[in-house]
Amino acid sequence: MTTDAKNKQAEAAELDKLRAEIDRLDQELVERIHARSKVAMEVGEVKKRYSDTPVFLRPGREASMLRRAAAKHGTHPFPASSLLRIWREIIPAVTSLEGDLSLAIEDDAEAVAREHAQVHYAISLDREHFANRDAVAEAVLSGQHTLGIIRADINDPAWWQRVTKPNANGRRLHVILQLPFIDGPVGGIPRDKAWVLAAFAPESSGEDISRILVTQGETLSLVEVPGDATAIPAWAAEQGYEMDQIHMLGFYPEAVRLSA
Repeated sequence: MTTDAKNKQAEAAELDKLRAEIDRLDQELVERIHARSKVAMEVGEVKKRYSDTPVFLRPGREASMLRRAAAKHGTHPFPASSLLRIWREIIPAVTSLEGDLSLAIEDDAEAVAREHAQVHYAISLDREHFANRDAVAEAVLSGQHTLGIIRADINDPAWWQRVTKPNANGRRLHVILQLPFIDGPVGGIPRDKAWVLAAFAPESSGEDISRILVTQGETLSLVEVPGDATAIPAWAAEQGYEMDQIHMLGFYPEAVRLSA
């Protein structure tokens, strides 16, 4: 046997061994995802058992999970942005096994909301596109869809005040997330931002930004304050506002910032 033939044979043997290990790991990944999905379904059953109106989505917890994944990933050569994108596909898909999870998406001219929905939420989720942000807000408020995604360049305080006031049934909309949540060298994410709206209150992720309306006479102003809702009373006192001048639109987790 020639030296070249021997080298090819040795290479093939080594590659076969490594590929067999990849196949084993691939199967293990599938089994782990199935196991995670089973636990999520059990979580959903527990929530349904103890509540008539269970909330299945927890964006604050999701944000904390992604931050931990990014921190644990460290400087591993596999791109951190790809790792978190995998998690962003898994988390909503698994959450949808707990209970209904669907998207109402603003069909804006530049498709900003549509593209953010594609990047941040699992492709398996039911989604519907609406002509404008008012229709999105109504679809979420009515319970037709779980989440609404709209362009973030909406700086009309009167609109925000209107859609976040409780309706006759006591339901109201909250800002729970700003997209993109994964910030850094990630391909395919629009430069423009989007808001995610829900008819349930957000939860703290530990690193949040509150979005509020401040009333001063006849003037309404949009303001963002570091921290979740618990930070607002101290901020208002420091600024010289009474709490009846403050209307909470919601709060959202600060983005995970990646360098690679």
